[in-house]
Amino acid sequence: MNSINRTLDILSYITTSASPVTPQAISSALGIPLSTVYRLLAILINWEFVSYAKQYGTYCVGSQSIKNQEKYYHHSLLMGASKQELQKLAKKTQETVAIITSNLRETICVDMIESEQALRCSFIIGRGNTLIKGASAKTLLAFRHEQYQTHVFETHAKQLAHEQSKFKLQQDLLQIQKQGYGVSISEIDEGVLGVSAPIFKGNDVLAVISVMAPEFRSTHRVDGFITHTCQTAHNITKLINLE
Repeated sequence: MNSINRTLDILSYITTSASPVTPQAISSALGIPLSTVYRLLAILINWEFVSYAKQYGTYCVGSQSIKNQEKYYHHSLLMGASKQELQKLAKKTQETVAIITSNLRETICVDMIESEQALRCSFIIGRGNTLIKGASAKTLLAFRHEQYQTHVFETHAKQLAHEQSKFKLQQDLLQIQKQGYGVSISEIDEGVLGVSAPIFKGNDVLAVISVMAPEFRSTHRVDGFITHTCQTAHNITKLINLE
């Protein structure tokens, strides 16, 4: 991994951590030598992407990271095209719906509408999750190019410690590619069913749109979820590509 990727990996790790982190924790989690972590942290601090935290010896996001959030929601092509379609999908399914993107390490929820039902799936905008489990993650990964997938496999080598786990993931990705959508049950949160479909800019997958619901009231509605989710993803893709 070159220094640019390492720098961005450190930034991603800090921005998605629930609390400030130490250089030692970063080094251990990312497999980057501690001396390199300190060197790259210094660069990120100079540019205010990372800041010193209140707790001695720890680091958190800087002002640059914070000020870019509003610009993303205001100017992003994805956000501009998806909002109305997201609202339509929420109305059709009566369940929690979300737009989810990813980096090389994790998925990131960038927009969502919660179900109005008393029992609903708990999800938070900005929340990160693993990139190798769940309908959203695997659908995003399935439509990435082979080199990207290889990089993700290497990044998550500890989680994919057994060759059979990696093989199973690869088979899942092939199946998702073939059918055009992903479905999962209890892969991340127990008792939660997820259905996801990809959104494209040209040939590149930008994000997925996902429906999430408690399994007990959803298993008989999976076909409907798939139909509505795939149609919504198709509609957003057309808007993004100005078709």
